[in-house]
Amino acid sequence: MRALRIVGERKVIVRELADPTPGPGEIVVWMRSAGICGSDLHPYRHPPAHVLEGDVVPGHEPSGEIVALGEGVTGWSIGDRVVVYFRRTCGECLYCQTGHRNVCVNRRSSYGHAADAPGSDAEYMVVEIGSLMHLPDDLSYPDGAILACQAGTAYWPLVRLGVNGRDVLAVSGLGPLGLLATLFATAMGGRVAGIDPSPGRRELAERLGATLTLDPAAGPVAEQLRDRYPDGADKLIETSGAGAAQSAIGDLLKPRGHAAIVGLGAEQFAMPLGRLVHREITLFGASIYPDTLFPEICRFVRDHDLKLDSVVSHVYPLERGAEAFKVAESANGGKVLFTFE
Repeated sequence: MRALRIVGERKVIVRELADPTPGPGEIVVWMRSAGICGSDLHPYRHPPAHVLEGDVVPGHEPSGEIVALGEGVTGWSIGDRVVVYFRRTCGECLYCQTGHRNVCVNRRSSYGHAADAPGSDAEYMVVEIGSLMHLPDDLSYPDGAILACQAGTAYWPLVRLGVNGRDVLAVSGLGPLGLLATLFATAMGGRVAGIDPSPGRRELAERLGATLTLDPAAGPVAEQLRDRYPDGADKLIETSGAGAAQSAIGDLLKPRGHAAIVGLGAEQFAMPLGRLVHREITLFGASIYPDTLFPEICRFVRDHDLKLDSVVSHVYPLERGAEAFKVAESANGGKVLFTFE
């Protein structure tokens, strides 16, 4: 089979590997669509030793069809349409047992991030059955790839924020995650103010329902926001991970506002303490989404007739993997997907 490999800083190659076979409790997924996530770009830009020295197949946004069953597999059949939950967990801790395996305290290496868990940038992928989620027949394989990670990662913090028709929601960062947050929040009734330096991404956010978009290069974003909404935003989702974006949160929000921190671009969170304390702002982090939420997300997409692929700007075959990663890193477009024929 064909598969991608990161072989150096910003260097991706296509290689040939043997077709995988499933072990006990595993299945093989024939990949039909797979996405490039922002977290895939971290090892692409600065590959750690285990990526360069190991046999890592990147990618953690898989959507495809079961083509082989391992010993002891029940409840799944060849031909089933599936999405893979990329975070591998213990299944035994309190959080796994109570439907929040996204914060498992005994996490194992995630698919696409280690040699022992090959990812989705390949024609076939071996998956433990505990990581499978059914892809409804009325959703496409590209929908499934988007749902695998970034759609759920956008939806979950919006649910926790309780976004509704009374809210002005600031979406800080309009990459694929921020664009999906714009799409979902608009369907929830929120008025979205999107923030991003890319004109193309601001334009796409407006097409997805944003009532206002702001360019941080044009001046302090809080002042720009208050020209339209004088009291500021009620709620905020920070997707970029940029220190400057984090620092602006306290100025963008109203007193007693709420913010969800999703982006992981910076190692340290940076926000003036005075803004946090004197405005009584509530902050929380959100780490992907619990897989138990997957059926609800699919229903929401269906009930609101959302076109998840409206955030997609580029689709490539696997052979053009180097170009696909380069485009994803440019931060000028929307979601980048691989398609498999």
